[in-house]
Amino acid sequence: MAEKTPTEETLRNQLQLEWQDHIQTRSQTWKTLEIEAALVLGLVGADLKFDNVGVAVILSVLLIISCISGIGITVHHRRGQIRKFTHIDRIEEVLGLHQKGLLDAVHPPSEFKWIDILIPWRNNTPLFILRMHIAIMIFTVIYAFARILIK
Repeated sequence: MAEKTPTEETLRNQLQLEWQDHIQTRSQTWKTLEIEAALVLGLVGADLKFDNVGVAVILSVLLIISCISGIGITVHHRRGQIRKFTHIDRIEEVLGLHQKGLLDAVHPPSEFKWIDILIPWRNNTPLFILRMHIAIMIFTVIYAFARILIK
């Protein structure tokens, strides 16, 4: 069976789909932080309303589970982002967009290393989101322990 060569129109459509998928994935990654922020408000609000250590601890555990899930989603989405940008890069190359002076120094993102969380000059959106998940989780642990100790 002969191999078919995609047309420029097909490649442009695929490029558009790859970008749309990337944008949707980025939106989902941000949504995890929005959910956690709402849960933090719920935790503090419920604690103020009920003034019950048990409720605060249970809600804290749920929030910590949410943070762990958010971390997993962020890491998974970063890997997907790398794949998407590799596809985008290849399609752009075939379309002739990698001419000198046009898309210089544009490369697919690299996977972050866990140590990058501690290096402030390493910055990208997924790394920022990952740091925020961790910050919310640390806040929640401190909040839960403070509630238990202040009981």
